Amino acid sequence: MLKKIACIGLITILGLFCIENLYAQEQEGDKPYKQLLVDVEGRLRTGDFAGAIEKLDDIIAKYPDAAEVYYAKALLYGQARNFDMAIPIVEKAWEIEPKNMLYANYLVELHKSKGDLAAAVPVIDRAIEELPDNESLYREKMLLLHASKKSEEALQVYDDAVAKFGDSDTLDVMKAEMLVDLDKKQEAEKILLARMQENSGLRQVYSTLGFIYMDRNATRQAIQILEKGLKNTNDPLLYLDLADAYTAGKRSKQALESLRKAFESMDVNYMDKHRVMFTLLRGKSGFTLEQIQGLANILVLKHPRIADSHVAKGDVLWRRGNLQEARSLFLTAVGINRAHVDAWRMLMNVEMALNEVDQAVDHGLEALEANPNNPMLLYFTGLAYMVKDDGENARKLMEAALDNSGEDNTYLQSLIYAGLGDLYHKLGMADVSDVAYEEAIKLDSTNATAMNNYAYYLAERKEKLDLAEKLSRQSNELEPASATFQDTYAWVLFQQENYKEALKWIEKAVRGSSPSAVLYEHYGDILFKSGNSKDALKQWERALAVSDGEDIDVEKLKSKIATKSYVE
Repeated sequence: MLKKIACIGLITILGLFCIENLYAQEQEGDKPYKQLLVDVEGRLRTGDFAGAIEKLDDIIAKYPDAAEVYYAKALLYGQARNFDMAIPIVEKAWEIEPKNMLYANYLVELHKSKGDLAAAVPVIDRAIEELPDNESLYREKMLLLHASKKSEEALQVYDDAVAKFGDSDTLDVMKAEMLVDLDKKQEAEKILLARMQENSGLRQVYSTLGFIYMDRNATRQAIQILEKGLKNTNDPLLYLDLADAYTAGKRSKQALESLRKAFESMDVNYMDKHRVMFTLLRGKSGFTLEQIQGLANILVLKHPRIADSHVAKGDVLWRRGNLQEARSLFLTAVGINRAHVDAWRMLMNVEMALNEVDQAVDHGLEALEANPNNPMLLYFTGLAYMVKDDGENARKLMEAALDNSGEDNTYLQSLIYAGLGDLYHKLGMADVSDVAYEEAIKLDSTNATAMNNYAYYLAERKEKLDLAEKLSRQSNELEPASATFQDTYAWVLFQQENYKEALKWIEKAVRGSSPSAVLYEHYGDILFKSGNSKDALKQWERALAVSDGEDIDVEKLKSKIATKSYVE
């Protein structure tokens, strides 16, 4: 495969990096336009993209055969995702220096980025004409054709490459992976077993073969193959495949140890580790939070300059209830990368959980300075203002979040509408609140929080109780372990005067949580209406005992206790 361009980041960084490296890649002595390129660098350092392009055009006008200058200009347009401008410019560079594979490679990458794989194939064909003995070009063509759903043509290129260069484990792995995609796993297995018997030193021989055996639930054989692969290749990336195999074989101790070895190796790409950590945090691994934290600790130790390492560990600590430690890690993450929206979001969330609302607001505003008009940050900053009882700023920011959310991001829009539903309710705007909740549920039929809150406020107002019952029931189906949702359902049933079912649900809620004053009061109300006034009084007294700081009507609660009777 052709070597990929490693110029990434902001336009200014990309331009500087690539222009500064033109000399190392292209020249043995100084070019006559070296000083002019320094001027381009100067404009990029100040973020003057248009000025940098103008300077490059000046150089090209004076030196029309300066291929590397065309290339630098194409890089800038490519980073700005203006592929239609970048493609003809790098084509000109390649026309001037047809044997320079750097230009051909970038042209292929531009077509890929544009989503036009078919247009990339002729580029490779032209490159093969210029350099017919370059085997990597044949491999790149195989990949492009296969990705373009032209797998039979890709397999023919494999045959051509073997005829020209001889067979190799690299070519065989590529063919096997294509056969796997085509659901011709037995053919792929035969090719790879032959390479394994030759003790190939190529990792993909064992990882692909392991996948084939895992796919047919032959876990023991997969483990044996992957263990042999580690012995033959010393490639620690195989530990990740081995961890999957051990997990499938219900050998969690060995799976965890394999992950630990992969995480400790600096030869395993960070993104592979991050992908695994993301999967673990989704809660489907079977590992405990303590075990996952052990892996997160390794991430921070081995990759301390990557913000995501600190975010992952902070996430685990947050889930374990160590809020202050989590907050410290999120602060570190945003210090490393102020553009890390999730780190800011988690930081504000944990600060609100710590009741440090002023800090959450301050950090929200700081986050928005670094990420202007980001809808997620606008939403969470608005949420912090709402917790702070600053309705004016909360409404301004949440409505701005909706305006900036984009039409395609229905999940985020649903989240924002649900937040606006809460806010409008708090501001006494019941009709508008109802519309916001309905829009949230329409956009995301799994938004259980919107369903729960809407149902609860309808029950409080004794309106649309059939709708409230339906929404609350659905929220409990979506999140059956939520005591809050169970309490809401009990309260809706109470308002429907279905006291028998309400009692079942409130007792379920009490068993599943650390009851609050609201929950105790609801329990007492339901008990009273169920004919158990003695136990009702006990629950009301418990509610009063823990009512400090909760948003309940304390005077009404005291009246219930004094009269030993339900008060509407």
